[in-house]
Amino acid sequence: MLHRNKIIIFFLTLILLFNLSACGGNSNASDDGQINLYIGVKDRESLNMIKYIINEYKKANPKVELNVDNSIGEKIDGDINDNSNMDVVFISRTDMLNLVRKSALSDMRNLYRENNLNERYYSVSKSFGRFNDRYYGIALFPYTIEILCNEDAFNKLNLKMPNSMNEFMGSLKALNSLQKRVPVVLNEDVDINTALFSIVSNNLISMKKLEDIYDSGPSAYKSLGEMQECFHRLNDMVKNGYVNKDTFEIGNGSTIQKFNGNDIPVIITSSYYINDIKNTRIKCLQYDNSASDNVKVPVMADVIMSTPVNSKNMDQINDFIKFILSDNIQKKLYNKGFITGNRKVNTPKKGINKSIIEHLKNSTEDNIAVIYNMPKNFRYSISLKIDDIFSGKYTGNEWNEVVEESY
Repeated sequence: MLHRNKIIIFFLTLILLFNLSACGGNSNASDDGQINLYIGVKDRESLNMIKYIINEYKKANPKVELNVDNSIGEKIDGDINDNSNMDVVFISRTDMLNLVRKSALSDMRNLYRENNLNERYYSVSKSFGRFNDRYYGIALFPYTIEILCNEDAFNKLNLKMPNSMNEFMGSLKALNSLQKRVPVVLNEDVDINTALFSIVSNNLISMKKLEDIYDSGPSAYKSLGEMQECFHRLNDMVKNGYVNKDTFEIGNGSTIQKFNGNDIPVIITSSYYINDIKNTRIKCLQYDNSASDNVKVPVMADVIMSTPVNSKNMDQINDFIKFILSDNIQKKLYNKGFITGNRKVNTPKKGINKSIIEHLKNSTEDNIAVIYNMPKNFRYSISLKIDDIFSGKYTGNEWNEVVEESY
């Protein structure tokens, strides 16, 4: 009898251990079936594209639970540093640089290699995610700043449509004399002045040089004498009558409609809006039409996809990132009218689309808009200084003043 009881107890113990093991296994399966996403961008256009790719992932992976956390205010650093549950983050380049300096983001070199990103994505897309020769992310939706000209609208004003940046300067002068403003239609994260600053400054300084001193203090930035040259050039443009405080105005969706309807001769816009340009008489100004123009097309990106160092469930995370960066999903984005960072799916069509793809294809780290390699608080001071220059208040010390006001 005693022997029989021992056998029963033995089997009951085995059953109990098996059940405990099964419970533990189910718990792990539940953890593996979810991904925690953090969205730290506020630009409406970028959010729409993030929403689209997340929905595509949900449709393809209905059993995986996606928990989405949106940032509130300016506490992205704290959110990611204090939360050990973040798996994938969508953030700006400046936020990425801040987090890298705090050792909060993972080196993604293995992901780059496993997904062959060096071959499949544009150099500039990868450069947005690089810092100190390591990759901490990748730009999902890079876009260029384009100057678009409507030939019929120029003809209506008896003006010649410009074919180079030098000719465009002459067009601005003529439009000023006619009191015709140039609308600027950009993503929410960029204003008119910082866009102009990026266009004028992109050939003045190595982006690597700026990156190397990122947030290193006032003395490091004041040593960059070439940055004052940008303000000097803008002042020359004012003195020569090319621009003034009334040259540009903020545009919107109705601006694009009027532009299509031949009511506006020229706009400055991001390539995000190119899908809305329907008029075949609208052309894309070539920045590099002649060596004398010496201006590089600025490339911007509001969304960098990265992984925090405390990310868990790496297999699930890698599958998610692989899905987002896949040619299939990137092709769907392209077919919806978005030009992506994936060189394989961006099949040049014609006209403006072809020009923008060429701009991205030929872009390097030095095409990254200068504002993305500076702390974000620099932008406000830069914009104010440009307002002053347009109002005839050039001091010759703008850059030092920007640095002092930003620290």
